[in-house]
Amino acid sequence: MIYSVDVNEEYRKSRSKILRYSLLFSFSLAIVLTADVLLVVLSKENYIPHLIISIVITVLFSWFAIYFFSNIFGDVNARYRYFKGFDGGLKATEEVEVLKKEGEICLVNGLYVYPIHIKVFDGFSVATKVIYSLDGNIDLDESDKLTVTTYQRIIINAESHS
Repeated sequence: MIYSVDVNEEYRKSRSKILRYSLLFSFSLAIVLTADVLLVVLSKENYIPHLIISIVITVLFSWFAIYFFSNIFGDVNARYRYFKGFDGGLKATEEVEVLKKEGEICLVNGLYVYPIHIKVFDGFSVATKVIYSLDGNIDLDESDKLTVTTYQRIIINAESHS
């Protein structure tokens, strides 16, 4: 076995992370809403400055929420959905030959992965395609012959092929 991803462990870690981020956002939303209400309700007769401060806080938090859900939470959620769908998804097992391994990080299906160019032997035909590994530390050399198991074009298991 050259390379293997512990899918259950990755799923557990991604589920824990998505729950942590959800709780963090919910807690910060509760604090902002409570501060907004208290600023306006507890103000005396001159409530306009407190109302303006409340509006500024709400607008700043809204921009943070847009950034949070589009960048930070989006990546975590995509990783969680990838490992959640692993059990029911189609996995391909192929005999391949490694052509080259690149060290550049790509974003595929919400995961940061490393591209590997391979040659696939399928009966009488030969095709060249790109698959990915989750970490760049996979020990592959050019012209290695492997049996790989992929899920959504990402290597889950790779075994040396003689």
